[in-house]
Amino acid sequence: MQSVKPPSCPSTQVRSTVVRVVAWLMLWFPWGGSAQNAAPPFEATPQRPSFSNDNVTTVPGTVELELGGAATGEFFGLPTGFKFTPDVPQGLLRGMEFSVGFDSISSLEMGSNRDTRFGDRVGFAVRRALYQGDSFSFGIAPQAVFFLRDEEGARLGASAIAVYSFGLNSLVANLVWSAATDSSENNPARQTSVIAGYSRTLGSGPQASRVAAFFEYLQEFPTDQPSRVSLIQGISYRLRPDLVLDFAVQQNGLAATPFDFAVATGLTYNLGRLF
Repeated sequence: MQSVKPPSCPSTQVRSTVVRVVAWLMLWFPWGGSAQNAAPPFEATPQRPSFSNDNVTTVPGTVELELGGAATGEFFGLPTGFKFTPDVPQGLLRGMEFSVGFDSISSLEMGSNRDTRFGDRVGFAVRRALYQGDSFSFGIAPQAVFFLRDEEGARLGASAIAVYSFGLNSLVANLVWSAATDSSENNPARQTSVIAGYSRTLGSGPQASRVAAFFEYLQEFPTDQPSRVSLIQGISYRLRPDLVLDFAVQQNGLAATPFDFAVATGLTYNLGRLF
């Protein structure tokens, strides 16, 4: 890995620059997207910044952008994702969402140096609800992560997704399994993860219905390594139907690994129809 000699305050400068970009986007989307006002906006379906996924997919025929910033003590990233659901009336592709995710910026502090470049992996996923009832839904999400450097090969796996909603409340559970094509100390041969979460919309009124809070628990069971436990708590605000802002705090290392925490903020924006 090539290190870059940092400026006088590398961590502050890199983070402040990306924060300005994210803040500008948050301000631009509410007003700069006015060209879409000729047609009603399509509702955004955020899957960030929580650990879990639910079974609500992007509006068919539209593209969705998920963008944000995530920071720990030594690392700063700009996770970016695009989601698309084909607009087909029937068949296997009906309701099937395709997505890609990566870190547009990955910046790691290494002693007196800071290494800043594109992220080290790109992830692809397909998500589809298999059953969708009034209060309960179940779906699956096959996924693949391909490493661009540091590690070899890829991780292949899938998630099982269950969601139960009642009133303003929602319970979600994900069971995730993945395997490495070329394992290493940082890329275990196999890993099973369990995610459990609770979320609540704050009210049914015109303003309270825009705000939702969530709490989630994640436990990872990598092969031949101690299990890892993390928590995340956050809040989201639907500024308008096609734009949702979010903020979350994550605690890592609550079991065997060293404790650390991360802060994440960002947005989900429906860009409209692709064709």
